[in-house]
Amino acid sequence: MLELARQLWSLFNRRERLQLAALALLLVLRAGVEMVGVVSIMPFMKVVADPGIVQQNAYLSRLYAALGFSSVPSFLTALGVMVVILLAVTNTVSAVAVYSMLRFSWGMNHRLCLRLLKGYLSQSYGFFTQRNSASLNKTLLNEVQTVITSVLKPFLDVFARFLTICALIGLLVVMDPVLALAVAAVLGGAYGGIYMVIRKKQRRLGLLRVRANQERFKVTGEAFGGIKDVKVLQRERAFVERFRPASWQYSMTTASNTVMSQLPRYLIETIAFGGIVLIVLYYLQREQGVTQILPAISMYAFAGYRLLPELQNLFADVATIRFNRAALDDLLQDYQPYAGAAPAAAREPLPFARGITFQEVTFRYPNATGPALAAVSLHVRRNQTVGLVGASGSGKTTLVDLLLGLYLPEAGRILIDDVALDERTLSAWRRQVGYVPQHIFLTDDSIAANIAFGVPEGEIDAAEVERAARIANLHEFILTLPAGYETVVGERGVRLSGGQRQRIGIARALYHDPAVLVMDEATSALDGATETAVMEAIHELAGQKTIVLIAHRLSTVEDADLIYLLERGRIKDVGTYRELVAGSRAFRAMAGLDSAASL
Repeated sequence: MLELARQLWSLFNRRERLQLAALALLLVLRAGVEMVGVVSIMPFMKVVADPGIVQQNAYLSRLYAALGFSSVPSFLTALGVMVVILLAVTNTVSAVAVYSMLRFSWGMNHRLCLRLLKGYLSQSYGFFTQRNSASLNKTLLNEVQTVITSVLKPFLDVFARFLTICALIGLLVVMDPVLALAVAAVLGGAYGGIYMVIRKKQRRLGLLRVRANQERFKVTGEAFGGIKDVKVLQRERAFVERFRPASWQYSMTTASNTVMSQLPRYLIETIAFGGIVLIVLYYLQREQGVTQILPAISMYAFAGYRLLPELQNLFADVATIRFNRAALDDLLQDYQPYAGAAPAAAREPLPFARGITFQEVTFRYPNATGPALAAVSLHVRRNQTVGLVGASGSGKTTLVDLLLGLYLPEAGRILIDDVALDERTLSAWRRQVGYVPQHIFLTDDSIAANIAFGVPEGEIDAAEVERAARIANLHEFILTLPAGYETVVGERGVRLSGGQRQRIGIARALYHDPAVLVMDEATSALDGATETAVMEAIHELAGQKTIVLIAHRLSTVEDADLIYLLERGRIKDVGTYRELVAGSRAFRAMAGLDSAASL
């Protein structure tokens, strides 16, 4: 438990630790009030059993006189009302404590999710290429909640119940030490013995649950993410069969843990009710009459009524923590390295007046045998249009990813004017760049919201949205839709054609009016006529923006100021379209102008 407390403590910031300390004080108060509520039953039952004790007992006689009672029945009524009031106060304090624990726990759920999301989003692009998105989603949306509901909340419950149990047993010890210790030993021994038997199995079941849950998220993410391929290839059954064993294991491990956490209840109830009989016999053996036995039995019965649920729930909480401890371990693996980070967001763009320079840039992907780029040097002047061509795997996309600041060079430098692109300048540089990938990601939102991607709804500039849509040759199409720019595109844009999605991506890149526009085969999904229209719009930007084009069809870069031909991570040739046609056999082969040439 100490190690668990240390792990949970590491999740809290200073303010949350202060809140936790205040909550602990409230739980101590709850335990004290609980004890007072139980002990209050004794004077009432003593007067019920023997009204004459009002005059014999010093405390009762003083209370009788102080309150000005003239008859024992009225005094007894007042005592009964006081007991009920104390019980109401006890339950009120308990309700406030439960509310406070739930509010703190679910507040932590919100804050942990928020910190993790910020931490994830602050990581480099390479982090996401190495991590499965289903695993990130599982940790963020499932394991955090599991830790809150099945580790933190039960831990707080254990602390609260432990205080209450100690208070009640302490009360019983004061009343009769031998009997109280015997009761504590029997009940505690029963719970402790059962827990020692099942604890290792629970830990194993918890690990199996985490693995099964991860597989569930992975399978469903792949099935829904590739639903078109799944339907066309009729692979529905394959995904169902992959999901089946993981779902079964998740369900059965959860069910097994629930059964084990409830096991002691039936044994302890038998022991408890048998214990009441033994307590009566114990007092009879001491030759005490009903008037002496009734108050004590009433108090023990009321204490048992309060104590047994606390013991049972304490055991269930400990069992739940044990079972879900693996979820906490899984969360901490990501929380400790990432949760302290926050996404960088520069307020001002990086100054860009002259050009972009690659100086002997080398980059190698993790675990790759060779570099994706090797000693690449090039220069792109401001407002120049540059094309990047080459076969698949030649390094075009890697070069663009470095230009976008998604990766940093392994060797060499990338200069924006005279400023090196590094961790300090990446965020400011990205404010200067618009990017159109080959495959456009769309959210299940309006066309306007997708063009102004990530901009809060109230801050979207409708004029800028329309300007970008016109450049992307999208405006006329949008006007034909019933809801215009407010038309919802569906998840991943399923209600649009590939060309329409691509043009939304182009408009998105232009929304912030970037100084640099990077297009990674961005017109490959367009038909010939649409591509021509979009490229005409892009060419109209020539001389006004720096444009970098990765081209699949060489006609796309025919009017570029400069074309770089890449091969195996190196620049093989450079020149205008005409210069390369005239002087590069490799380029002529790509263009289909020299069938005898080969790469």
